[in-house]
Amino acid sequence: MIKTYENHEIGAKFVASTEFTPELMNHGKMLMFIWNDGSAAVDILVDEQNKIIDPNQILCTTYLHHLHIDNSTDGLKFLIFNREFYCIHTYDSEVSCNGLLFFGSNFSPTLTLDIVESQRLKTLFSVLVEEFDIKETGREEMLRILLKRFIIRCTRLANKQFVKNGNNQSEIDLIRHFNVLVEEHFKTKKSVSDYAYLMYKSPKTIANVFSKNSDRTPLEVIHERIIIESKRMILYTDKTVKEIGMELGYNDPAQFSKLFKKKVGLTTSKFRKLNENHTIGKN
Repeated sequence: MIKTYENHEIGAKFVASTEFTPELMNHGKMLMFIWNDGSAAVDILVDEQNKIIDPNQILCTTYLHHLHIDNSTDGLKFLIFNREFYCIHTYDSEVSCNGLLFFGSNFSPTLTLDIVESQRLKTLFSVLVEEFDIKETGREEMLRILLKRFIIRCTRLANKQFVKNGNNQSEIDLIRHFNVLVEEHFKTKKSVSDYAYLMYKSPKTIANVFSKNSDRTPLEVIHERIIIESKRMILYTDKTVKEIGMELGYNDPAQFSKLFKKKVGLTTSKFRKLNENHTIGKN
């Protein structure tokens, strides 16, 4: 079952599915819930790193990630939507597209459902799927309301499972804001001070907030975003390392290559060779 709603006037798209097809991963800049509602664990490659989704778990991903699913997807449920469908209508920072589930301190959190929460979300998913087939006025708004309910429930779980005790909301909001700015500017801005300027904060303040609330430093967030993009370009384009480095804002190819080897543990050429099965046209 694959249900799709589109509003071409604003470019909005929302998909609910109980089956996997490669096309699900090719909708553009989409945010995605992958829910394992089956009885067996599912292996997924997220940016070439193996990730296991156990039964009663939900993986939250963004368009920052490249996903590859190999094995049986029986029991998987997908909710996929873009900013035009949901985010332009939602300004609550915690449950927006820039919220804890998608651009918080963990870029791809995995939520664990208990029996009660699992049943609540099953009911909500069923109601949502039925709404796709209703051709009456107000369908888009109802779909958006139901999706927001799903996001709110998942956000409550994320707050319980990932946010450290004692954290205050302003610090979590700062991390989200930083992550979103990195997504927007990582090709041109490479230092924490660049982002601190945009946020009207000092680099020290940002570093202190990250040390209290995240297992990564702000500079690591910047570098990881650059590495994610460079891996994609190495694997899925035929661009040279020099061209990739230039596109990512490095005028000196050696500087880019040094960062890549430091973070990945391989040179760019070795990485491309070791992952030939995932290169363009083979994914």
